[in-house]
Amino acid sequence: MSDACRPDSFEGFVGQEKPKRVLQILCESAKRKNACVPHVLLSGPPGLGKTTLARIVAQEMGSRLVEVVASNLQATEQMARHLTRLKPRDVLFIDEIHGLPRGVEEVLYAALEDGRIPVIQNGYDDMMKLLGIGGGKSQPTTTMVQLPPFTCIGATTLSGLVSDPLRSRFVQVLQLEPYSDQELQTIVMNAAASMKFDVSPVVALEIAMRSRATARTAIGNLRWFAEFCEGTGVAPELAAVGDAFELKEVDANGLTKLDRVYLAILVEAGVPLGVSTLAASVGENEDSLLQAVEPFLLRKGFIRKTARGRVATQKAIDLVNGRTAA
Repeated sequence: MSDACRPDSFEGFVGQEKPKRVLQILCESAKRKNACVPHVLLSGPPGLGKTTLARIVAQEMGSRLVEVVASNLQATEQMARHLTRLKPRDVLFIDEIHGLPRGVEEVLYAALEDGRIPVIQNGYDDMMKLLGIGGGKSQPTTTMVQLPPFTCIGATTLSGLVSDPLRSRFVQVLQLEPYSDQELQTIVMNAAASMKFDVSPVVALEIAMRSRATARTAIGNLRWFAEFCEGTGVAPELAAVGDAFELKEVDANGLTKLDRVYLAILVEAGVPLGVSTLAASVGENEDSLLQAVEPFLLRKGFIRKTARGRVATQKAIDLVNGRTAA
């Protein structure tokens, strides 16, 4: 989501009412106590607004937001460097926090729990150096470094991979939920207004219904529709929506070509299939199916998970066979 379409206040943020309200209360309480917002873990599928909420918290508190991705913090020194560079009241946002290696996690434990971290430094035995014996041997030492007060907001799309010790260091753990079509309709209307692109509520709803219950996809779909209308010279009316998304191979259910291939393979098999088999069949990696494909198909009732694997529902069978999916 571009900054132009991204809300910058809790009032402008559509949906996620309970997590949003919790964050509002935490910010108000912190301001009254002249303190930092407690550490928060945000969990949920991609595209639901975790980064946006972190930015709003920083905005509300008048704080600097420091954004890092867990996959870029693979050594304890990297985590220590980020932590020791924090300024008072900073908001440290760690995206995909489940990807932190255990050793790096342990540095973060200390920061979240005690507000200080152990830093290993290389020193010299000055006496040995002065005497010219051994040329001054390196002597590693551990120093506890006090950190300024700060807020850590962790985000994860795979909450089951967040270790219990890390999870327990967060004061609040908030689960974000997929958006309803009506919430996405409002998001599309608001974003269209920011883009100065005039769409009707009916068109906005059609775009929302193709957006896989995520705000990020809804904004991306709106941008594509605007480009389609501009590039073809057609008016942004209902008839144009089908043509625009047919080119993108996104149907009225929000299903992509990959979704339909996945379902066709499952229906043709007629037996439960494991995710590794499905991933090999569609030419995608397992993580892509687990994060980007299966959650949506499960919510829409096209597949079920069983002990033996994934099973196509009657709704999927009807869709693949060209009958109307109820």
